[in-house]
Amino acid sequence: MKVTVDGEVYGTYSLAENQTVKIQTGHGTNVLVIENGSVHMEEADCPDGYCKRQGTISRVNETIVCLPHKLVAEVESDGSTTDDADDAPDVIVK
Repeated sequence: MKVTVDGEVYGTYSLAENQTVKIQTGHGTNVLVIENGSVHMEEADCPDGYCKRQGTISRVNETIVCLPHKLVAEVESDGSTTDDADDAPDVIVK
C-alpha cells in the first residue's frame, strides 16, 4: 500500500503486516490501520471525516482519499503475480 500526500510519496506499507500508521503533516493527522490484509482509516482530524467512512480496502487500485489533508492511500500490486483475478472478464458477449 502506498500513501501519498500532496502527490508526493509519504510511505509504502505491506498489507501482510498488521500495523497502525500515523500520518502527520501540515494539513492534519490521519491514522490508517492495516489488519489481516486490508486497510481502513481509523482516525482523521479533517472537518468532514468522509475518509473514515470509505470502508476497508484490500484489492489492487482501491483507494481511501482524504481531500482536506491531500492524502491518498492506494493498494498497489506487490508484483508477485502477473494474473490478477480482478483482471478476468466479468462477461463474454458473442
